[in-house]
Parts: sequence; structure tokens; C-alpha cells
Amino acid sequence: MAEGVQFSRYLGKRAASMAEYAPDPLEVVAAHLGMLVGQLIKLDANENPFGPSRRALQAIIGYNAWQEYPDPISRQLRSAIGSYLRVDAARVMVGNGSDELIDQIVTLFRPEAGVGGIREVLSFPPTFGMYKHYTAVNDMQLVEIPRDSAFQLDMAAIERLCSDGQPRLCFVASPNNPDGQLLPKSTLTRLLELPLLVVLDEAYVEFSERSAVALTKSYDNLIVLRTFSKWAGLAGLRVGYGVFPPDLMSALERIKSPYNVNGLAQAAALATLEDLPGAMATVQRIIAEREKARERLETLPFLRLYPSQANYLFCKVVGIPMPTLRKAMEARGIILRYYPDSALDDCVRITIGTPSQNDAVWVTLRELANQEVR
Repeated sequence: MAEGVQFSRYLGKRAASMAEYAPDPLEVVAAHLGMLVGQLIKLDANENPFGPSRRALQAIIGYNAWQEYPDPISRQLRSAIGSYLRVDAARVMVGNGSDELIDQIVTLFRPEAGVGGIREVLSFPPTFGMYKHYTAVNDMQLVEIPRDSAFQLDMAAIERLCSDGQPRLCFVASPNNPDGQLLPKSTLTRLLELPLLVVLDEAYVEFSERSAVALTKSYDNLIVLRTFSKWAGLAGLRVGYGVFPPDLMSALERIKSPYNVNGLAQAAALATLEDLPGAMATVQRIIAEREKARERLETLPFLRLYPSQANYLFCKVVGIPMPTLRKAMEARGIILRYYPDSALDDCVRITIGTPSQNDAVWVTLRELANQEVR
């Protein structure tokens, strides 16, 4: 070991200044609440409570190629995704979660030594935090244009910014996280008419009424990202993918990590697409539970719900302190997504769980409402 050299002093500026993303594991949460892990109802991460399809589970259990490197470019899976989306498989890139693809997209356009590339990345908060994260990782300039109180984009501000004709990257989620609303078709069309490379993140789109993936055939400035984490119940295996303009594919293939999607993940995702009726039956169960939960929660006087088309409900809490609601939930072991120290500190996001989990949320909130009335 080299003596007298403290290498942490030489960290790059980006790494030294960035915040860590490390949610507490369930064991830590349970210990904090004085409970066992099995007593918790985890509804804070938009996970699929029913897990993978039967075919995917069979593929996972039967996987036996542990000693072999996987297909480095996921050929079979890309072909199956192409069939699923009705797009050319040659335009599909698979990643270790869609997070990897977000990173690759930003990396692809990062200026080198101040030369070339794209200077600015647009994002529209409140939204998924990884757009901001990977922009910072790649030392690019983030321009945030906040959404309005209904979580709609401020198109007038976006169009003013883009009037200089400079090309920019633009990340927009549909349905958006945290509110769960789809991007209106007219808004997407207006974005695509600007000098923007629009990255449309459809992580939750299987729970919604429409996708914009067909537009990738008409617009060469549109990328659509998707994932198997939510609808397919494969969050632990990290499989994301995107549909890209043809002229970007070769560059993406050059910069991606080799063997970036492991063999088990490829097998499970492929099996999911080979049994779409089974996987989609689970999606329909979640949608049915979401609508049931919505009808119940709309009767509570202290909640204002947004019209979600994802696998969660987003609520503004009025009339009672958020710590009161959180304390009541955590006393029952119910873990929801809160937003302290932010503009959303009076809001909560509730992942749709199993029927019994959703019942527990409803009972606790109803009791809280009754206490407030008394």
C-alpha cells in the first residue's frame, strides 16, 4: 500500500458532491419499527406484489447455464421484444434495468473536453430521480422546468427555451412518477416538433390505456424506454429495454458494457413474453385492485387523489398532519412512499399490493378518518 497517499482527497468533483441513493433494506426498517420483516406491508417501491408469471418462474428454476457467459447482445430477447411491440428488433437495446439505458443515452451525447455533444438535459420535476442523477454523473447541465399543480408540463416555458434552436436531451415519464398520469398525445407531439431528442420513459405503461411506441416509426428524435421490473415482476433481475432511432444503435452497442444483462434475467424476460396472457392477467388484477382502492380512498375527506394510470395511487393529504398519517401506517407495519423536505411533503404514494395488503391500508386510513371526525 502506498504510504502517505489519501486517495479520497483526489475524488472527482462529481463523485464527491453527489447524494447517495440507498433506501434502507427491510431488515433495517423492521428493526426501526420494532417488528419482524414478515410483519411489514411494503408498498413504497411500486413492485409487483404477485411476482413473475408461472412461465418466468419455471425458466428461473430451470436455468442451468451458470457457468456460461450470456448472449452479449440479448438476441432472442430483442427479437421477442420486437414482436411484442411490433417494431424492428434491430432498433431494440436491452439493458441492466432501464437505468443503465438512461446512463448510456446521456453518456452518448456528453461533450468531450468541451467539444461536440449536447450541453443540456431537460427534466420536468416532480419526476423520476434518475434523470437528474445520470445527468450529474455525466457532468452535463440539467435544466429543470417544473410541472404545474396538476403535474402537466409547462409547454410555453419549454418552447421559449428551445426557441434558440440548440439541440437538447429531454427525459419525460409517461405515466409520470409520482403522480401516475399519462403524457397527453398533444403534448408529446409538441415536444417532438422541437429540437429535442425526447426520451419517453414508459416504465408503467402496461398499467395504462396507451403507449407511444408506435410513434418511433414516424419520429427519428424519439426514444421509448420500458422495463420488466413493474408489470412482469422482475425488479430483482434488472431487465430494461428501449426502442431507438436506427442511427443511434451502433453507437449504443459500442459503449455498452459487455454481457450487461445476465443469462438468468434474459431467460426470465423471454419466458414472460412467451406467456403474455399469463403475465397480462396479473396486470389486470393490479389494475382492478387500483380502481377498487381509488373508489375507497376517494371517500376519505383528507385525501385528494390524482388520476393514476400506473400501479400506484398518489394522494395529497389535507386537514391532518403527514406525521400523524405516517405514524398510523407504520404502527401497522405499512410502508408507503413519503416526500419529506420537498415540495411534495404533504403527499404520499401508495403502491397497489395484494387484496389483503390493500385492505390493511384502507382499514388504517378509515380509522384515521374516524378519529379525526371525533
